[in-house]
Amino acid sequence: MPKNRQEIPKAEREAAIVAAAGELFGNEGYHATTMAAVARAAGLTSAAVHWYFATKDDLFAAAFDRAFAAARRRVESAPETAGDPRAQLIAILVGLQPFHSLHRAAYERMDESESVRAAYIRAHDWLDDRLLAAVAARRSDAAQTDSPAVIGGVLLEGVLISGRTRGIPIAELVDTLIDALAALPTPRRNATPQS
Repeated sequence: MPKNRQEIPKAEREAAIVAAAGELFGNEGYHATTMAAVARAAGLTSAAVHWYFATKDDLFAAAFDRAFAAARRRVESAPETAGDPRAQLIAILVGLQPFHSLHRAAYERMDESESVRAAYIRAHDWLDDRLLAAVAARRSDAAQTDSPAVIGGVLLEGVLISGRTRGIPIAELVDTLIDALAALPTPRRNATPQS
């Protein structure tokens, strides 16, 4: 016998809302998805959805977080990518290709919504960590620099937002990026600042 709605724990109901929202945002896009449509898909009223998520952006951020976290868990637990930041980066970029419209929407909404910005940054922090680890493994010296993170982050963002790779396999794009960033000269540290 199905549970009475009053008997469903809050976390379970919230998870159902986020799952329904993720499906709709993925299929219909950010702009075409409404809170009312999410409520119908989750079997709830719009007021109930608004009780859990005050705004559409809050709901979108939760769905974006959930989608990225699921992809990240798959990549991190897969035996073929375990402990290999390059392989993890390639696997997640390939896995996220069908969701580039969600990534684009997050990119567009992050200046309007703190919750979307936070979700977007969490995803990119993971990507940047994997990229920097792959670059460090490829470099001949152990020097750390912020340049690869900045350059790499911009390029990864472009792949995720546009979804276009110009017919180049993602693994080849990632290897080209890692090789280029690993070849960057190590910045010199001056003892005295130049004026």
